[in-house]
Amino acid sequence: MERTEKRSASADVCVKGDDIMGFDYSLWVEKHNTCVQSVLQLCKLDKSRDSIKKSVKCNSTLCVMGNAMQDIQSYYERNVRSAAELCFLVRNVDVIITGIMDINNMLFGIGLNRQDKAIERCFLEKDVINQFRTLRSMILAHPVDTHFNNEKGESVTVYLEDVRPFNSMIDDFLIKEKCDYVKRMCSTETDESYFEPLSVEKDIEPVINAIISALDMLIANVEQKTHEMEHNLSEVSLEIDRSTTEAYIKSLDKELEKRYPSAIENIKYENGTSEHYSIIYECLMFFNARFSESTQKRYRAFLEYLKNDLNRIEVDLQQMEYDEDNYFELLNCPYFAPSLSYEKQKMEYLRNSNGTSYTEEFNGDDTPSNALWGVRCFRHLIPYIEQYFPVDISVSDKELYCQYIAANYFCNISAKE
Repeated sequence: MERTEKRSASADVCVKGDDIMGFDYSLWVEKHNTCVQSVLQLCKLDKSRDSIKKSVKCNSTLCVMGNAMQDIQSYYERNVRSAAELCFLVRNVDVIITGIMDINNMLFGIGLNRQDKAIERCFLEKDVINQFRTLRSMILAHPVDTHFNNEKGESVTVYLEDVRPFNSMIDDFLIKEKCDYVKRMCSTETDESYFEPLSVEKDIEPVINAIISALDMLIANVEQKTHEMEHNLSEVSLEIDRSTTEAYIKSLDKELEKRYPSAIENIKYENGTSEHYSIIYECLMFFNARFSESTQKRYRAFLEYLKNDLNRIEVDLQQMEYDEDNYFELLNCPYFAPSLSYEKQKMEYLRNSNGTSYTEEFNGDDTPSNALWGVRCFRHLIPYIEQYFPVDISVSDKELYCQYIAANYFCNISAKE
């Protein structure tokens, strides 16, 4: 479809440009990755009722921002100029600006109702962002009726009638400076069109660099808030009950929830039941398990390992240095029954069962329950578990699972010897 003009017609041509990327994409990737990790750490400390919702939204926003910058890079890689390409570029730049302000709103309560004030608090180069927002308004939002304040502070309303790639054959006498696109404008006071240049280098790239600078500021603010929260919590002593192993685990789990709420899962099921999970609380199952004397004797070495790591968690929680990946690393051994990955995966059926299902009877493909299917898979693993201790099959499904996990631990110990 041809575009219409008041006094002349112009086709939306698509031309190859000579753009050279005027921003450091690798620097953006580095800053973005740092920001993701910093925001994640801060969200872990958030104790508010909507902490999970806030964490998910922050993560999704950062994901959208990363994808938008990838699209910006692809604009430069294609090196094609057209009105559609310009809209694509402007849209993605604006997505990142909006994302930065949204994250500042969620984490620091910066209001978004007054966009000028929000931009001033979220960006170091507020004028650059404001000018871009005017450009975005003209190109994407409402081309006929864009309001802005000019350099003299006067309120101005303009109409953007068209934007197209610069064509030297027809635009040299209209535009007296190098540019990539030409904007055909009209003021409200006159019906006469006039033309303005639009340069990616001068009008867009400074905005991208301002975005990268804004990430630096966001990271610094997030890390400062995280440090303050961690310092305040490290000054408060843990409330630990050492009267019994169960009391110790439960009190340590409560401290984990106070200091790292996102490390806790409280799952509610459709049938009305619920489950509380953390790597600390999971240890209760292992300590509550009871076996025949020969099995229990060997199993105690596994429990000692768990105790040591629980003590490490206690120290790290006090110092606000908790990192879930640093604990219980020996509970999964890649060398244990390597050819039975499917059977190992189905051990979760035993972990989730509250019954006692072990049977020597054949369980076919029509096995009526997950627990019985887990038993079938467990029987395949018994020869591998017996390499480390006698298997007690007279116990509950959860206790079968505990023996499987203990075998993984001993497998890791053997591999290191």
